[in-house]
Amino acid sequence: MPTSKTTRRPRPLTWLRNSFLAGVALVLPFVVTVWLVWTFVSFIDHQVFPILPPQLQPLAENTPGVGLAVALVALTLIGALAGNLLGRFVLRETERVIGNLPIVRSIYGGSKQIFKQVAAPERTSFKETVLVEFPRPGVWAIGFVTNEATGEVTGPIQTSLGEELIAVYVPQAPIPTSGFLLYLPRSTLIHLPIGPEEALKRVISLGIVRQEDAIAGK
Repeated sequence: MPTSKTTRRPRPLTWLRNSFLAGVALVLPFVVTVWLVWTFVSFIDHQVFPILPPQLQPLAENTPGVGLAVALVALTLIGALAGNLLGRFVLRETERVIGNLPIVRSIYGGSKQIFKQVAAPERTSFKETVLVEFPRPGVWAIGFVTNEATGEVTGPIQTSLGEELIAVYVPQAPIPTSGFLLYLPRSTLIHLPIGPEEALKRVISLGIVRQEDAIAGK
């Protein structure tokens, strides 16, 4: 004798909890994005306000984004001036003075390399995503090949190993700007069929974001 299957409805409290969590998951990313953008714009505005002419300061204080617009225009003009003969001379002399300051030159050199990568993303060295056996055998981490021409660093080691070493950056989750620079033989790496951008999403999300999620989010 056939038995009829009845669909169990969720309890009211369970339904409310699931609906609340679904709402949080949908709304919170927008709230965080708006808050971060507003915080960034406000920070730039407050840094630019003091250097504006007194006649423009009341307008800038009452209009969000004016300071950011002024900063963008100023940076664009500075970049354009740095391309001519006078701008290159001033930049060269400024860097020469900074190069004579022990601590400042290290900070300036590192910052310059980072922002050059940001200003020219097509030149970034993060062009290949790999799996690295790190920090011990049997444990694998996401890494990025940053440089394959490392002979000046690994010449003696390469001679003893009989295999060329390449530079691989292994980021720490969930803050990818902190990590480890490793020199490894390519034969020990496993190529991943995803780009650096998608791989960084996995690192930042602690592995929660999957390929299906990344495709659906596009």
